[in-house]
Amino acid sequence: MIEHALRERAWVSRLAPSDYVFVVRETEATAELVVFLRNAWPGCRIVTLSDLSGGALFSVLAGLALVDVDEPIIVDLADILFSEGPAGFEPITGGQDWGAIVPTFVSDEPCYSYLRIVDGVVTEAREKQVISQHASAGVYVFRNSDIFLTAAAHSIRHRAELSVKGSLFVCPMVNGVIAGGNTVIACPIKDCRPAGKIFHLP
Repeated sequence: MIEHALRERAWVSRLAPSDYVFVVRETEATAELVVFLRNAWPGCRIVTLSDLSGGALFSVLAGLALVDVDEPIIVDLADILFSEGPAGFEPITGGQDWGAIVPTFVSDEPCYSYLRIVDGVVTEAREKQVISQHASAGVYVFRNSDIFLTAAAHSIRHRAELSVKGSLFVCPMVNGVIAGGNTVIACPIKDCRPAGKIFHLP
């Protein structure tokens, strides 16, 4: 499933296998998964967590230790399939100053995260709350590590409001990007397909 999701992304041609950082949880199947990932993405880096983290935000923080601090960070949860979008993000940003980019699709199902959008710019984000018809496609592009960490700190500081069942997720970090004075650009996607439905996952 993860290979099917990541191979479809429009920007895959811009990435080398060694650009990928995978964060996995230690289970009985971890050794087999690691072999698969290393074969599929030679030179990729893998961070293994011995237990569940406090949510996707913290899991991504673990992987951030292996990322170039000045490079854009693409956080891909790989649970929604789509292939639309430009190979690079310059056409979306139009050269303007930006903090994050979030691909979105139309939905009203409460299992997704949602964003309020005005004229293509995100003004608010919520996890598992239908605050609009703009659902997150599960991919978040942060301009660099500085902006990511600032957004993470914002979520931790406001965890009483932004957490879901005690866990912090990536989508609400958008609020921290905005609070830091940076623009979050929405990228509408039409061909989104939830991977769980395609692969008949429970």
